[in-house]
Amino acid sequence: MKLWDLYRGKDFDIKPSLERIKKALSYIGNPQRAYPSILVGGTNGKGSTCAFLESILRHHGYKTGWFVSPHLVEENERWRIRGVPISDEELNWYVKDLKRVFEKFSLTYFEAATLIALKLFADKKVDVAVMEVGMGGRWDATKASEPLMACVTNAERDHTRWLGKNVEEIAYDKLYLSENVDIFVVGSPRYPLYPKALEMGLRCFAVAGLDFTYWGVSESGRTLLKDYRFGKYHFSDLELGLLGRWQADNGALALTLALLFTDLEEKKLREALGKTKWEGRMEVLRRNPLLLVDGSHNPYAVGKVVKEVKKLFGEVLFLFTGLKGKDWETSMEVIRRYSDKIALTEISYHRGEGLRKLYQKAKELGFRKILLLDSPQEAVSLEEDVCALGSLYLVGEIKSAFASEKRLVS
Repeated sequence: MKLWDLYRGKDFDIKPSLERIKKALSYIGNPQRAYPSILVGGTNGKGSTCAFLESILRHHGYKTGWFVSPHLVEENERWRIRGVPISDEELNWYVKDLKRVFEKFSLTYFEAATLIALKLFADKKVDVAVMEVGMGGRWDATKASEPLMACVTNAERDHTRWLGKNVEEIAYDKLYLSENVDIFVVGSPRYPLYPKALEMGLRCFAVAGLDFTYWGVSESGRTLLKDYRFGKYHFSDLELGLLGRWQADNGALALTLALLFTDLEEKKLREALGKTKWEGRMEVLRRNPLLLVDGSHNPYAVGKVVKEVKKLFGEVLFLFTGLKGKDWETSMEVIRRYSDKIALTEISYHRGEGLRKLYQKAKELGFRKILLLDSPQEAVSLEEDVCALGSLYLVGEIKSAFASEKRLVS
C-alpha cells in the first residue's frame, strides 16, 4: 500500500496546525533530532534550490535525505536517499508501520508524508536532510523537522485561500520559516519579502543581492552562473544542470546555503551544479519535435517560462491546464500576451479544471487557434513543438505517457 492510496481523495485536506505532527513525532521518539535539516520554502524555485543543494552536499560526501513535494509520476519520488527515490517495498513498509500513528493523531496526507520522511532519514542514518516546504511557512509540517537552517526563495501570489489575499500577507506567512533556526537566508531583496522581514525584525544571516551577489545567463541551451560572490568566496562560470535564466537565482541560493553549512571544494561544486537534475522544470523530453514540460502553476512562474521558451526555441505550442482553486485564468492571460494559439487538456487528478471551462476562458481571451486534447497523453504524439505547463500533475501524466511510448518503441 502506498500513502496515496491510504489518503485517496483527501490528499489536499489542509488543517493549519503543527500540534498533530509534533505529537506524532514525539510518540515515535523524535527521529528528526538524529540529523540536521535544511528547510527550503518560497513560492517559486524551492524544488530547484533543493535539487542544487542536495547535489552539492552529496558530491561533498554527505549522505543526504531529500524530501520532495509533490511527486510527478511515482509517489516514491517524495522520499530520496542520496538522490535516489526509495523503493516500493520500503514505502509500503513505512506506510504499514506508521499507519496507526497517522490515525492516532489524525494526520493529513502531507503530515503523514513528512512523518515518513523524518523517520526514514533517521533509520538510514543520513548526515543531513534537505526538506522542501509544502506550502507557506507558518504551519507547514516540515517545520517539525526542527531545522538548523531555513530559507525563503521569494514570495508571489499563490495559495491565497490559505496564505493571504495579497503578496504582503503571503510573504509574512512564509517568513515564519525563520522561527527557531540558527541560520535564515532570504532569496530576494525585493518587495515584499525582505522589506517584510525587516518589518518583522527578523535576523537574516544572508540576503540575495546584499550579502551574496550573482548574475547568470541562459544561452545556446546552457545556463551559467557567470559570477557569484559571498564574503571571501568568488566563483565564475559555473554551469548549471537546469535550463532557464532564473535557475541562477536558485543555484546561487543553494550555493549560499551550502557554504553556510560546510566547506566546499570548487571542483566538486562545479560537478555538483552541472549534474543537477530536477524533473519537470524546463525539462526537454524530446527535441524533434520539441516536447518540453514545466511545472509552473502561478502567473509569475508561467510568465518566466513562456518568455524563456520563446527566446530559446522560437514559436512553440503551449499546452496548458489548471487546477480548481488556483489562479489559472491569469496564467492563461499571460500566455495570450506571447502567443495567439494554445492547446488545452484536462488532467485526471480530481482537482483538475474542466476542459469546457478552460476552453471558454481561451475563447474569451481571443486565442486564434485553440486545440483541445482529450488527455495529456496526446501531447506525446503531436507533430509540432510543444511546451506543456500549468500544473505539475500535467507534467507527471505527460512524462508517464512519454516513458510508456519509449518502452514500446524499444
